[in-house]
Amino acid sequence: MTVVDEAALLRATHDELDRLFRASPPGEVPHGPMDGTAVLAPGTPVNRLVASLARSVAWRGKVFDPAGRTLANRIGPVGVTAIKAVVAPGHSWVDGRECVVIDYSKTSLVAHGVRDEIRLVAKDLYLGVVWLWRRRVGWFLLRRPGTGAAASPSPHQIPLTIRAPLRQGHEGDVPGLLDELRKGVDSDGGPFRDMAGVHFARVFVLPPDGDGRESLIYMAELDTPVLAHLHDLAAARGDALSALLGLCEEYPETRTAGGRVRWLRDHEIPPAATYVHRTGRSLARIRDEARLRERIEQFLDEKPEWTGTGEVAVHRAIRDFVAQQPDLSWALRPAAPTAVGHRLREAAHLVAVPAVAPLLLPAVPALAALIRLKELRDEPEHATVSRARLAELTQQEDTRVQNPFTATGYVKPGPVRHFTLRTVLYGLDWFNRHVYATGGLAGVRTIHFARWVYLDGGRRLVFASNYDGSLESYMDDFIDKLSAGLNAVFSNGAGYPRTRWLLWGGARDEQAFKSYLRAHQLPAVWYSAYGDLSARNIDDNSALRDGLTRDLDAEAARSWLALL
Repeated sequence: MTVVDEAALLRATHDELDRLFRASPPGEVPHGPMDGTAVLAPGTPVNRLVASLARSVAWRGKVFDPAGRTLANRIGPVGVTAIKAVVAPGHSWVDGRECVVIDYSKTSLVAHGVRDEIRLVAKDLYLGVVWLWRRRVGWFLLRRPGTGAAASPSPHQIPLTIRAPLRQGHEGDVPGLLDELRKGVDSDGGPFRDMAGVHFARVFVLPPDGDGRESLIYMAELDTPVLAHLHDLAAARGDALSALLGLCEEYPETRTAGGRVRWLRDHEIPPAATYVHRTGRSLARIRDEARLRERIEQFLDEKPEWTGTGEVAVHRAIRDFVAQQPDLSWALRPAAPTAVGHRLREAAHLVAVPAVAPLLLPAVPALAALIRLKELRDEPEHATVSRARLAELTQQEDTRVQNPFTATGYVKPGPVRHFTLRTVLYGLDWFNRHVYATGGLAGVRTIHFARWVYLDGGRRLVFASNYDGSLESYMDDFIDKLSAGLNAVFSNGAGYPRTRWLLWGGARDEQAFKSYLRAHQLPAVWYSAYGDLSARNIDDNSALRDGLTRDLDAEAARSWLALL
C-alpha cells in the first residue's frame, strides 16, 4: 500500500489491513474528538457505501478525554456520546506487540465483551481492530477532525463566534494577557498551532454597552466540526487564551472539558451573513497544495535541460514525477467535493430565497420612501482617531501578505433601519453562498473570509474579515467596486457618511468613509494558518493541482505552466 490514507484503507482487503496493522507503531493515545469510519466489508465493492451508511446512522467516532485515559463513542446521526471505555497502552491480541487498548469490560454493560485496539498508520490516522469475546470481528478508522482532506469529502468552512462578558474587577488583567497571547501567536502560532482545521482566529475586547461591561469575543474560521474545536478550546491549560476565557463570567473552573464545552456552546452567536473565498477548500488541502507547488518547482529547478522541451512534454514529466512521490500522488486525483448533505442544504437554500423574494416586492416602494426620509434626518459623525489609537490599530497590519479587519458599531434605532439591515444581510448571505462562492466578492478577489454578526439583540453589528494587502488598498477596492453594497449594509449604522436612496453617496465620500472605518475599528490578536499565502496564491495552487489530474493539449499546458 504505497499511499496510506482513508480512501486507500477503504479499498484495502482484510489481509492488507492486517499487514498494515502489524507493521505500524502504536502512536500516542489520542485526545479530544476523533472522526470514525467503520470498515465492515473490507475488499468488497460495497465497503465504502456500508461505511458511509454506518457513519450516517450508527457510529461517528470517539471522544477521548484530555488526559487520554477514557473515551466515549459518538453514536447516532447527531453523534450523542455514550458507551464509555478505559484507554491505556497494552499488548495487541493480533501479534503481542504494543498498541493502544480500548477496553469496555469494566465500563459498559452493553459492550462488556468488546475490546478495540488502535495503531497509528499515518499522520493523524489510526487503524483499529474490533474484538468481540476475543474473536476479531471488524476494522475501523479514527482520524483527527479536519485532516485527510485529500481522501474524504471536502468540509465546508464554518464561522464560529463566542461572546462573553468579562467579570467585573478583572478588566485590568486583559491587556497583559492579550499581549502575551499576541506574542505567542506571532512567534509560533500560539495555542492555535495545534488545533485542527483553524484557518484564522482572532480575540478582541468589545467596548461596553449600556451595562458598562466589556466583553471578550473569540472568532475562528474552521473546517473541523465546531464541537471538536470547542473541545480543543476547553482542553487548553496554562496559556493566555485559557486565562482570558477564565476572566469571563461563569467560565467553569473545572478539570473536565465537558462543563467548559457547554459554557462555550451557550455563548456562541450565529452570523447574520458570511463570505468564503472558495467553499470546501480545507486547511489541509491549502497546505498540501502549497507543498505540491514547492516540490514541483524544486523538481523543475533541479533539471536544467527544459529549454526547447514542448509544453505537453514538460507537463507529462511533472505528472510522472508527482506519480512517483508517495506523499504527492494524491494530487493526481481531483479534489473531493463538499459532502452531499451540505450540497443538498445549499441547493435548497438556493431555491428557497428567490421563491420568497417576490413576496417582498410590493413593499419596496414604501420602504424606499421611509429610508429616504430617515436619510434626510441622519447626522454623519466626524470622528477622528488619536495617534495612540491609530498606532494600536496599525501594530499588526502589513506584517505579512494578509491582514485582519475588525469593526463594530451601533445600528440606527427604529424598525425601518433594523428591518432594512436584516433584509440586506439576508440577501447578501444568499449572494455570497451562491453567486460569489467561487473566488471573488463582486470582483474583489483578495478576501479570504468575512462575516457580519449581530450583538445585543441587533443593536450592534460586528464586521470581521481576513484580506490580502494593505488596509488602504482594501478600502479602495470596496469603494471602487462595492460602494453600493457597502452603503446598503453600513448606512444602517449610526454615524455613517450620508447616503441617498440607500445605495448612493456614503462610501463615495472617500475620506469620510475611511475615517468612519478607522473610528469603528477594533484591535485584535489575530492568527493565520497560512499567512504567507494570498487568496490568489491559493487559487493558483488549486489550479496547478487540477491540471495534474488529466492530460493537457499544448494550449492548456502552456496556460498551466504559466502558473509556475
